[in-house]
Amino acid sequence: MALVLLFFIPAAALKIIVVAGQGVLPHQGEKIADKAVIFFATLGILFFTRWLIVDAPLSFLKRFTIIPLLKTLISLILYFIAAIYLLHRMAGIDLTPLLTTSAVLTGIIALSLQETLKNLFTGIWINTERVVAKGDWVNIAGKDGRVMDVTWRTTRLLTFTNDYVYFPNKVLSEGHVDNYTYPSPLHVVEIDVGAAYKHPPNRVKDVLLQAASENHHVLKEPCPEVYLTTFGDFSIQYRLRTWINDYGSILKVKSDLHYSIWYAFRRNNIEIPFPIRTIYRHKTEAKSAAPAEMEVYLRKVDFLKPLKDTDIEKISNTARLEIYGENEIIFRQGDKGDTCYFIKQGNIDIILKDDRGNDNVVATLAPGDFFGEMSLLTGEERKTTAAAKTDTELIAIGSIGFSDVFENNPDVMEKLSGIVAMRSFKLEEARKKAMTETEMIEEQKNESQAVLDKIRAFFKIGR
Repeated sequence: MALVLLFFIPAAALKIIVVAGQGVLPHQGEKIADKAVIFFATLGILFFTRWLIVDAPLSFLKRFTIIPLLKTLISLILYFIAAIYLLHRMAGIDLTPLLTTSAVLTGIIALSLQETLKNLFTGIWINTERVVAKGDWVNIAGKDGRVMDVTWRTTRLLTFTNDYVYFPNKVLSEGHVDNYTYPSPLHVVEIDVGAAYKHPPNRVKDVLLQAASENHHVLKEPCPEVYLTTFGDFSIQYRLRTWINDYGSILKVKSDLHYSIWYAFRRNNIEIPFPIRTIYRHKTEAKSAAPAEMEVYLRKVDFLKPLKDTDIEKISNTARLEIYGENEIIFRQGDKGDTCYFIKQGNIDIILKDDRGNDNVVATLAPGDFFGEMSLLTGEERKTTAAAKTDTELIAIGSIGFSDVFENNPDVMEKLSGIVAMRSFKLEEARKKAMTETEMIEEQKNESQAVLDKIRAFFKIGR
């Protein structure tokens, strides 16, 4: 509106001068003033009309992709009409007969603007049919990227490599266009992986689904699926099929899933075999070496100090080594379990969910530390969430390894219950945030007795 006033005010001022100066101004001056009034008034009417029928109403419809192009077309028509009118009124040039009767001129213009007009009408088609729109993830002529703008002549794409690519609109009408955003943003991400024949397919399927469920980009609905696709020469081929709702994250999702699958397979002793056509010769480690190594490590753990060497030897025979990648969840608060973990390498975050549902890191454990002992000895649900802060190697021991130990040495239960009670109390302290020293000692005694009773009940050992 400011631009409209900028033209109307001079037009009005000049008109007043012309009216007031009749008979005073020279004839040539009056003609110049009249033409100036026509010029400014025409431009004022032009921009007022443009605002009235283009800017004001169409601004409310800007969510429709055709609106920018429609505004441009209407504006060009108004400018063209204003130019013809000014040429006629100010220079006495009448282009109407020329435009309506000269088929030759029309043909020349059409031929010279052939490509431009083709792009123009293709642009109208693109916007009207909602082929692509600003913000869509698409593939045009083999280029993946996000649509940054659709004009009357070009469609502009920002690729994954941060390059701007300008496509003439005719390319969209003549070629194949994939739209990953419209009419639905849901997109499938597929990961193909092979596993050795010795592993049961249902087990491999469960491990793949678990790996997919840990990725926060992967949707819960539609749920991930696993298909057995081929019995190959050297492996069974599986396809993990997941869904995401943002195509822009597809590269990260694929990468994260590959990371997770590697760690999950390694942790569950699932082999990704090499082709059988290639022979690899290597010396395998003796089976007894792993338990022996674990036994040496477990003897150094404070939690197991009350146990005799023979007891630790029995437990180490049931232990297993598990590998977790950065940010992987070992278990979640509320999960059932009967396994305790000893950190051989890496760091573990212990996360406690408060009453408001917020996750709080209450401790970061280092090599030599352990966690999960309460579930190991009592079968209780996990009281916290454990997550790998870095790539981590853990020694996992299940409750079955302690059965014979407790049967032969009931006194060990009482010693371990004190250690477990102390750690459990510290966790409760983090939740409550404050306690007097007297209350702490009393609470610890009660907790120790409660843990001892639970251990006896779990292993069915009387007093």
